Amino acid sequence: MKFGTCSKGSTDMKEKLRSSLGKVTFELMIVTLGVLIALVINEWFQNYQEERRAYDILDKTHYEMKSNLVSLKSALKDYEDSIAYIDKLIEEDRETANKKYLFSIPQEDLSVSVWRFALLRDELRELPVELLVRIESGYESTKHVKNTMEKMGPSFQTEFINKFVASEDQTQLLKSLKQELKSALLKAKLAAFKQEIIIKETEHYLKTGQVKIEQSKQGLHFKI
Repeated sequence: MKFGTCSKGSTDMKEKLRSSLGKVTFELMIVTLGVLIALVINEWFQNYQEERRAYDILDKTHYEMKSNLVSLKSALKDYEDSIAYIDKLIEEDRETANKKYLFSIPQEDLSVSVWRFALLRDELRELPVELLVRIESGYESTKHVKNTMEKMGPSFQTEFINKFVASEDQTQLLKSLKQELKSALLKAKLAAFKQEIIIKETEHYLKTGQVKIEQSKQGLHFKI
């Protein structure tokens, strides 16, 4: 009797088993690799789509800020003209009882809809935080001007005219209106100042994909 030997059939069985296990292992590796590649491609594509949406929103925001800047500059001129007109009224002789006055208070179209929509949709995650902070700062200044314009809207103007016509101290009312206009002018100057800088920074990012924060030493000048 011989010990330590195995039959040829048993050896062939082991070889077939090794071969089958090798094939299964290889196929599993191929499938696993395919799944991993698909996941990586899917994640890359999702990131790409989010980045493109963020760029599109930023481009629309850039256009909105440029439109607001045009309106702000127009408002600045209107505020300055109104203040100069009030100064003229205060200085000149107003003894004529039936004299007519023409008051003009800016009511420009300032929009924050694109930026507000972008924030609600949370579509700006791919953009640099420092750029988002700067844009938010610019929009906050613009919203202050917008709120002031709404406060000094038609109802305010009608109420002022009624008070002015019935008042015995019109000069004091003019001075009060002048102070409110100067306050509004200062807010508009600050908003326009910020918008000009942030528009340049946003334009630079849209062209290069790089953040360039401008450190301006300019100041706002106004009279009290």
